[in-house]
Amino acid sequence: MKLSYQSRITGSAFLMLVVMVLILFALFFPRTDRTVKVMDLLFVLDITQSMDVKDVELNGETVSRLTWAKDYTKKTLQKLPCGSHVGLAAFSESRSLVLMNPVEVCASYNDLTHMLSKIHGSIAWALSSEVSKAVFGAIDQAKLMTPSPDVVFLTDGHEAPPLHDSLYPKYKKKFDGVTGIFVGVGGDELLPIPKHKFDGTADGFWEQNEVLHEDVYASLRSESEEMRAARPKNEHLSSQKKTHIERLAKMLNFDTVLSPEESNAVIDALENKVETRDQVVNYNWAPWFASIALFLLVLLYLPFRFIRS
Repeated sequence: MKLSYQSRITGSAFLMLVVMVLILFALFFPRTDRTVKVMDLLFVLDITQSMDVKDVELNGETVSRLTWAKDYTKKTLQKLPCGSHVGLAAFSESRSLVLMNPVEVCASYNDLTHMLSKIHGSIAWALSSEVSKAVFGAIDQAKLMTPSPDVVFLTDGHEAPPLHDSLYPKYKKKFDGVTGIFVGVGGDELLPIPKHKFDGTADGFWEQNEVLHEDVYASLRSESEEMRAARPKNEHLSSQKKTHIERLAKMLNFDTVLSPEESNAVIDALENKVETRDQVVNYNWAPWFASIALFLLVLLYLPFRFIRS
């Protein structure tokens, strides 16, 4: 049906009036209190050198595990409800170092993403990678905070030096309500681990004779030389250690999300795992009103055939 010139003018005027009302609402409509379920989280990123292996896809490109982990963390922050509090930490050696105490995710989003961009392998303070002990340390750090955040630990699970089953570490303290999620990062294929100088510049790859292929106490056990010689010597190569991550998760009563494609996977796992709390937030309706006004302006001014006819 073709509209007359007068009808089009009247319709355009009416739409402009609606747009003006919506803009006034966006500017002056009062905020309202809403009760939402929020989380308190501590994201811990593995910054050991195995996380520099490039074997994961991001926007069609093959990138390092750490680059992927940072991008995934950022996308997860965007999905969290306002009122949630998030802290950031980095793991190297056997420690998880808190870089930013939990802050409100919406009001402090720029601060969080800026800190996230500064996390990279060159800030690591040691070359070893004791994942198990670092998770224990993250739990201990979380228990010192009020309210205690749950832990989101992003890692490829690579322990260096490797662990022996008889020396597998155990967390012997109380959890005090702290739980968490392991996010597994990396592919299944063993690939060379990049080596870096202390200033962060690339220095080739680790060679087989430059790393330990058995735990530091191996020589003290009553094992034959044949048994020790038969062990694979591939610790200079790395893949995602899914079995190790799942074993740690079972011991700590954590959940695992291995190689997730969407940030919703971790959000869903967190909602089913961690204890949420009710938070009254001062909700701003301006984005809704402004979005509807913008949509109407697009309908009004873009020369679509079905609008002009």
